[in-house]
Amino acid sequence: MIRSILLVPPVAFGIYLLAIWAVSRFTSGMAAKHSDAEGKELPYACGEEFPGEKATPEYGGFFPFAIFFTMMHVAGLMLGTFALVPTGVLHLGAGAAYLVAIGLILAILFVG
Repeated sequence: MIRSILLVPPVAFGIYLLAIWAVSRFTSGMAAKHSDAEGKELPYACGEEFPGEKATPEYGGFFPFAIFFTMMHVAGLMLGTFALVPTGVLHLGAGAAYLVAIGLILAILFVG
């Protein structure tokens, strides 16, 4: 009975959390004492002074590929669900039209 209660995830999580807290409390006295040193917050690069600069990331090349990735996965999902319905001219035409629309969107995205 007790063994099955210990296998319940919230109970096991609580036991591990208490065990980790207890170990942390008992070993906190062994940690090194904190001391502020001059220059601790300064950037350091191989022994030379490194001037801090604000980074400005460029995402212009990322978004077309992110949209391409999304469109291809949505197209695969849609074509996979088209395959689940009974085959017919209407369903095959809808799948072909969807592929044409995806191709047109991607051509507009990458060509112009």
